[in-house]
Amino acid sequence: MRFNCFFSLFFLLTSLFAEEKGEIRVHLTTHSPLSPLYLSFQEAPSDGCPLPYLKRLQTVLEFDLKHSGYFTLLKRQEAKERLLSEKNSQTAFNLRQWKEWGIAYVVKGTVAKNKLRLLALDVPSLSLKQFEEIPISGDLRKDRREMHKLSDALLKTLLKKEGVASTRLLFSCQVKNPEQNAQKWLAEIWECDWDGANARPVTKDKSYNISPLFVPSKGKNDHFLYVSYQLSQPKIYLSSLSAPRMNRFLSLKGNQLLPALSLERKQAAFICDAAGRPDLFVQQLNTEGKEKGKAVQLFSYPHSTQASPTFSPDGSKIAFVSDKDGSPRIYLIPSTRNTRRHDAKLLTRRNPESSCPNWAPDGSKIAYSAKTEGIRQIWLFDCIKEEEIQLTFGSGNKENPFWAPDSLHLVFNSTDSDSSELYVVNLNQPEAVKITCGPGKKHYPAWGKR
Repeated sequence: MRFNCFFSLFFLLTSLFAEEKGEIRVHLTTHSPLSPLYLSFQEAPSDGCPLPYLKRLQTVLEFDLKHSGYFTLLKRQEAKERLLSEKNSQTAFNLRQWKEWGIAYVVKGTVAKNKLRLLALDVPSLSLKQFEEIPISGDLRKDRREMHKLSDALLKTLLKKEGVASTRLLFSCQVKNPEQNAQKWLAEIWECDWDGANARPVTKDKSYNISPLFVPSKGKNDHFLYVSYQLSQPKIYLSSLSAPRMNRFLSLKGNQLLPALSLERKQAAFICDAAGRPDLFVQQLNTEGKEKGKAVQLFSYPHSTQASPTFSPDGSKIAFVSDKDGSPRIYLIPSTRNTRRHDAKLLTRRNPESSCPNWAPDGSKIAYSAKTEGIRQIWLFDCIKEEEIQLTFGSGNKENPFWAPDSLHLVFNSTDSDSSELYVVNLNQPEAVKITCGPGKKHYPAWGKR
């Protein structure tokens, strides 16, 4: 369903609004402003939608907006609710009053005949925007997705920003094997919404599956790679969410681990010990995403181990982990090999134990995990300033960061002695939010579009 704004009511510019607009913003350490937003769902119990169900849908929209990286979601107050309950839109969205309260955006949802109608007051642009009505089906899984779409539509309409609420995650969930005389652990690949809801297994191989990765696509993002120990030796497989099936992705012998794909799907990078030790390999791909020629050993170093490749957005460079100089650090190398072997450029100088790099889609930063005062934290390498910045703090070893398509949000897993759960954080709101819970250790998250 499209949620395009289909009309905008512009208020007359009086002398009251000729002054500077004076939005209230909260400046965090990242110097990125958050705009105050007031959200209200006007409850109509006689219109067929049970109030508890409506509350659940409101909670979905609240989460999306609160953690969008652009808004400060304000608490509900009686005076504001009373004003929004007015049926006349000019009264409910009185610009003078909302401006005096210091609120930049006001969003009001009302339900009638099992349809949600949304109005949004944009105080800075002096306009009231109405969105296409959303049918409420009563199917929570489906209705949650509609709320996510609505959240992204709000962000696009109010701020001209692309949201991530309609995106999804893949991850590996590890559990103990209930069968006797078998491998101790099992792990399957799971899918969930960006807020952790609607989680479901997408592989049922009864093996140990890790390192999922969406295959970049300009259309429907349905295919993914993952590593499975189905044959005892780890191999990279290709599957799809709509028709899960194990298809060997590479024909190269040896252990295959930690796959990465260039955004244009022209190259795959991975770690393989076909030459005797874990080295960095690159495989060229044809237009169908299949092997084109033989895989090339891109980087190797005596008595060292390579790991975790990640492509730059243009596919010309690869950041990866190597312990060639002692402890594991992150290095940079061109993604193509000529007659002369390239020297790897050291990126992470501050932290002697760095791992799991992931390059932001806009190319500006590389997220990675590094041991900091005995605990693994998420760090950022600024590719422009060549600076290293600590993003997370506190207990729990945080690993496997993965960027969202907007290059603002990150997902990672945090592990303690009893569990491993997924967390989401964005650069404008550094407080990480746990999005999973329950049985199984969740790790190796990957972010992708729908």
